[in-house]
Amino acid sequence: DKRIPVKRMDYYEAAGNMHMHTPYSDGEKYHAAIADDAIKAGLDFVIVTDHNVLVKGLDGYYENGDGRVLLFTGEEVHNVRRRPQASHFLAYGVDQELADLASEPQQLIDKTNAAGGFGFLAHPHEQDLPIVNEPNLGWHDWDIDGFTGLEIWNYMSSMKNRLADALNSLRWQNRLTGNLAALRIALNPEKTITGPEPETLALWDDLLSQGKRIVAIGNSDAHGTPMSMGPLHREIYPYEFLFRAVNTHIMTPEPFTGEAEHDKQLILKAIGQGHAWVGYDMPGPTRGFKFSGKGKSKGIMGDSIVMDAGATLQVLAPGRANIRLIRHGEVVAQAQNETTLTHMSIDPGAYRVECRINYMGQERGWIFSNPIYLL
Repeated sequence: DKRIPVKRMDYYEAAGNMHMHTPYSDGEKYHAAIADDAIKAGLDFVIVTDHNVLVKGLDGYYENGDGRVLLFTGEEVHNVRRRPQASHFLAYGVDQELADLASEPQQLIDKTNAAGGFGFLAHPHEQDLPIVNEPNLGWHDWDIDGFTGLEIWNYMSSMKNRLADALNSLRWQNRLTGNLAALRIALNPEKTITGPEPETLALWDDLLSQGKRIVAIGNSDAHGTPMSMGPLHREIYPYEFLFRAVNTHIMTPEPFTGEAEHDKQLILKAIGQGHAWVGYDMPGPTRGFKFSGKGKSKGIMGDSIVMDAGATLQVLAPGRANIRLIRHGEVVAQAQNETTLTHMSIDPGAYRVECRINYMGQERGWIFSNPIYLL
């Protein structure tokens, strides 16, 4: 069964999505229906993150005739009085309401950490999209520290940015042309989205170069949004569709047992440690990816490794890809159209992996690993 976590290097792999909404905030489906869609998409876990409300009492395994998925809740916190309502914060593993701290981002981060949770800056870089009255909802309040990581790839935010790119290039044309261009892009996102925002990857690399440990995750931001344009009415970006796109894959030292609280803690620990990668599973499954290292000690992505004369870093992709090993924004090794890459590193720092593949006639981001930290 593809939903049973697969053991890799004494670790077990599981795939999940950690950013979505229900009618408790601005989504269209409730938890049980979301779980059904996650099972159809082959996910092992989902974390529901409604805006400014922590919905309790719905955590647990959900099952149907096709399998089961572990669902639990987090929270997406933002200040509703802020204009624009930007700087969204994803909080996981905190069993208390955090919305009262939305106006104080540093206090919000500190409270999340004090509660033993993990906090991520959601869709950090966005553009305005006036055609649907959507302002830039990226992260604006940068005088902060101590957050766990960044949501480096948010599929819905990427779609918004690609729409903005297209409409900005059509400013000299008429409104009808712009609307038709936007409609084509909206109905065919897989033709337009190519990877995380370059600004977000650059920010991540900059923070890593400063010696910070910053965990990367990737998500859907699913809402099940209905769309109407003249006689056309449809749900764009259904939950199941998005659950087959950008996900976070984790590595745990033991398999899921089927006991919800135990397995929830395995997931949260893996997320907090960065034992994870972001996978664009639509072009091809990213299950089976491995990034490991060995020096005086050994480990996987998210771990620190003490070097000997150096350390050997090894990448195994689940299919042929253009593989790049990156240290602080600089490519230090690469392999074209290969499944493996091995590199001896002698410099300390944070090393991460990008794998890119051709899909629908264009090279696109496929896998973005968390770093291995060489000491």
